[in-house]
This record gives sequence, C-alpha cells and structure tokens, in this order.
Amino acid sequence: MPPIHDINDGNKNVHNNSQNVNHDFGENHSLGQYDGSEMTPLESEFNSLMSTFLTYSERDIQSLTTTSSRYLNYQQLHSEESHKHSRQKTHKRSKEEGIRYRALYSGVQSASTEPAVLRSFSVLFEDYLPIRLAGRRIYRYLDKVMKEIRDEREGEVARARDVCAGWDWNVDDETTASNQDIIEYAHCIWDTIMDESLLLDHSLESDTTEEQSQEGGIISLPQLMHLGIDQVLIESKLVPDVKELETLVRRVALEEDAEMDERQGNRRDITMDSVQEDAKYLELTFVSFMRMLHECTSSTSHNGGQTFLISLFQRMEQQSRNQRDESNKDKDTSILLASKAIHSGNSNTCKNRQKNSDRFNEYVSTFRIWEQKFISKDTSTDGKEKLPSRRLDILRGCFVGARNAKVVAALKIVYMDYAALRLAGDLIFRLMSKIVG
Repeated sequence: MPPIHDINDGNKNVHNNSQNVNHDFGENHSLGQYDGSEMTPLESEFNSLMSTFLTYSERDIQSLTTTSSRYLNYQQLHSEESHKHSRQKTHKRSKEEGIRYRALYSGVQSASTEPAVLRSFSVLFEDYLPIRLAGRRIYRYLDKVMKEIRDEREGEVARARDVCAGWDWNVDDETTASNQDIIEYAHCIWDTIMDESLLLDHSLESDTTEEQSQEGGIISLPQLMHLGIDQVLIESKLVPDVKELETLVRRVALEEDAEMDERQGNRRDITMDSVQEDAKYLELTFVSFMRMLHECTSSTSHNGGQTFLISLFQRMEQQSRNQRDESNKDKDTSILLASKAIHSGNSNTCKNRQKNSDRFNEYVSTFRIWEQKFISKDTSTDGKEKLPSRRLDILRGCFVGARNAKVVAALKIVYMDYAALRLAGDLIFRLMSKIVG
C-alpha cells in the first residue's frame, strides 16, 4: 500500500462522493445515530466519509483479493471511441496489497456499526488536525481503489463471457441471487477458491519473479492442486491426469496473454516450446480459469451443459473449503488473511511489521485491562466531572474497538503501514493512559 505522502490529494470536496454510489451494504447498516441538523461541519464531513464505506458490498470487498488488475481497461478496449490516453493506468496490485485493503474496508464497515467506535473516530477527526488530514487522504485513495476494483471485476466478467461462447444461462439455484448469470456465479465460486488459496502455507511466497508471482487475483496450478481442484477435474473426466492438466493450463495462459496483447496493440511471438519451463504460465486469472473449463467441457461428452457446470462449480467450491484448518473454519477470512500479511515481504520488512504489530497488540491488551478498571470510574459520580467528555468518548471507543476483531485488524494495518498515524496512535495511547490513571 502506498505511503501517505504518495497518495494524491485529489478533489477537496470529498464529503459529496458518497452521494454518487449505489447503497448495497444493507438497510440495517447506517450512521443514523447522529442528528444531521446538530452536526458541526467536520462531523458532517466525517459522517459522509464513513457512509461511503457502507455502500460497498461484501462482494466488492472480497474482490480486493480475488480480482486481477489485468482487465481494468477491458471494457474500453471494446469501444471504438476509446483512446489510449483515456484508459486508466494499470497498477499490478499485489496479493499483499489486496489483503491489506480488504482488512481496512472490512474494519471501517464494522466500525461504522459500533456507535462508540464511530464517536471516537469522529472526535479524533475533528480535534486532531494530523489525523484529519491523513484520514482525508486515505479516504480519497481507498475510494479510487474501490472504483478500480469494480471496473476490474466487470472487465473480468465481460472477458469471460467473450471466451466462454454459449455459456449464457441464468443460474436457477436457491442459494444464488436472482438474475445472476453463469459467469457471475462462477466468479463467486472463484472468489472462494482464491480466498482458500491465499490461506495456504507460503501463499505469499513464490518460486517465480516477485512482480509476477505476487500479483493479486491469480492462482497457480500447484495451489489449485493443494486445494484438490485437480482431483475434481480428473474425477469429472475433464482431464485424464495432472500432466495433461498442466499442458492445458500453459496453453490457455499463453493464448490468453497473446490475445490480450494483440487487443492492446502489442504483438509477441511466443510458442508453447518457449514457455515449458516458465512458471508464469502455470498461473491462472479468473478469465484463464474459465477459458480452461470451457475448453475442457467443450471437448468432452458433457458439452458444458448448465446442470453439469453448476454441479462442477459447487464441487470445486466445497473441495477448496474442505482444505481450511478445522480451527479456522468459523473465523472471518479477512482477519485470517490480515494476520498472514504481517509476515510477508523481505526479512527487514517483516521485522519492522512484527515490531509494530507487537506494540499494537500490547495497546489492545492494555485497553482491555483498562476497561475493567475504568468501569467503576465511568459509572460513579466521584471525580467524573473532572474528566474531559470528548476524551472520554475516545476512550470508550477504544474499549469497544479492542473487542471487535475486524476493527482491530484494520487499525493494526494502519498502525503498521502509516508512520504519521503510528505516531498519532502512540500519542492517543499516552493521552488515554492519563485519563485511566
């Protein structure tokens, strides 16, 4: 994730952005505990910034770790009016970046449903200028990231429809949303498989070059095999063995790369012989995964029928879920992934992250201890008038936030990655320690 000083300031009128986004987080989630007519301008701005995060669906947030940036401009490539200068510049988002973004978005959404935490954040935003400036910049950057993520997912789905000719049915299944076609349904299955692959041991490490191997939204063939997807394909008689599957994956990845390069005006002469030892061509995006399945089913007696495909997707999803450790089966995926990201990167990076993570964990543990100590002081009248009310709001929010795993994960990411907010966090901890005594 880019450091604070690298984030573009963008439009200053950030508090109007939330009006332009579809609200699909759910009717039960809102910031309605504040009376807008009584809010200060800074309170109103903060409330609007937080409201934007409630417009992001669970699928939007999951897409941060399951969608490839390769298809960001795919929709524009279809348009004759599109020009190269009008296309968005593609940044190859790493798996680690996606995990950190996902923890942040999940944590902010969870904080938005906790009145005490929300009030605490609001006071910090209003009263501490460095936090307010950093918060605005982080918001603008994350808002830009989510717009790109939505475009990338739309691009992937559009491209998959193009390469999977004939797969144009709606899925008639009780567990799926209405009007969901087979490609969108397949992407939901891919999301699950992608999540489980990221939870595998060494999933953030690689045998190939760092740029390619750590690219987000990609699963390698070895990872698919660890999840047992190869066995599902073999048992379904779509491929005879793993060797044939490897050949198919290499060919599909090569063909997809070549076609996308040609669409973008780049032409490369690469043959199957030249990629036999290149691990890059054992990696699949959602599009190449679908392309592989389309070719498999088209060349067998199944002919990619709707009933067979839905059953195949469901079996792959269940197979991948079965590989998760029993102790983690009921735990939130974004929290599990965030804990893995702490230990990713080179040794120096890991060492610094671990040091900051340990300090943050100490803060969280201390707040939990303080909460028990503070209960009697907070409910008694003796000396209560001496405690500043706004700092009390911050403290109560810290108590509640320390009990919310998603909020803790998000704040830990911020504390580890942003030096300015790390200093602010240290200052807040010292201020709160004076209140508790």
